[in-house]
Amino acid sequence: MTEATILRRAGGLAAIVVALGFAGSALAQTAPAKPAAPAKPAQAAPAQPAQQGGAPAASVAVPGISTPWTKVCGTDQSVNKPICMTTQDFTAENGMPLASAGIREVKDDPVKKFIVSVPVGMLVQPGTRVILDQQPPLALKYEICFPNGCFASLDVNAEFVGKLKKTQMITIQALQMGGRTLNFQLPGKDFAKAYDGPASDPKAVAAERQKMAEELQKLAQKKAEESAAAAGAAPGAPPAAPAAGQGK
Repeated sequence: MTEATILRRAGGLAAIVVALGFAGSALAQTAPAKPAAPAKPAQAAPAQPAQQGGAPAASVAVPGISTPWTKVCGTDQSVNKPICMTTQDFTAENGMPLASAGIREVKDDPVKKFIVSVPVGMLVQPGTRVILDQQPPLALKYEICFPNGCFASLDVNAEFVGKLKKTQMITIQALQMGGRTLNFQLPGKDFAKAYDGPASDPKAVAAERQKMAEELQKLAQKKAEESAAAAGAAPGAPPAAPAAGQGK
């Protein structure tokens, strides 16, 4: 099994390792020829854009499950240097990927990448934005979309990583058609521990994420079956058909 296949199975942002490949190639294609200076927090469009008539659009927190922060390392083929990504994924209760956040860094390069993802189907403009606790929002532009999500990144430095280590909540915002803002909230706890700690075995990460996805899918299926059974037993529901072979 190749490294890319293993990391794809790890799911989410670790999957763009193809990020250890994607971040070194696809992102590099959209980056300027010279590394940009580390970006400062920028004000984005209002989180609740006004609809016709002046009423603010809805802003909702999307329910989901966060995976532990995980650090995986490999080699950036474009520069032949070690590269690491410390990431966290946010999935629906059935295991479907929703959002992710992480830091990508190449050895000896002071410019790091803060990368986030959101589900496909979001408005490309004005992009996405990220809020660290109660700080001013960061504006990020989408760079590429895959079937499992659209990705945006921001050049950052060691100072930003230090700030991220102290962050309690990372809120990733994406805009739907009609102006509704979706908020994906990822806990920042344990980012520092993962970032400063040793890299995890990609095979172990892949196996753990695969197991988690299967368990969530089974749980979602069980809930669906229980809901269907409860609906069938509700007052006024038609009686169940007699079992085959039962006499009248």
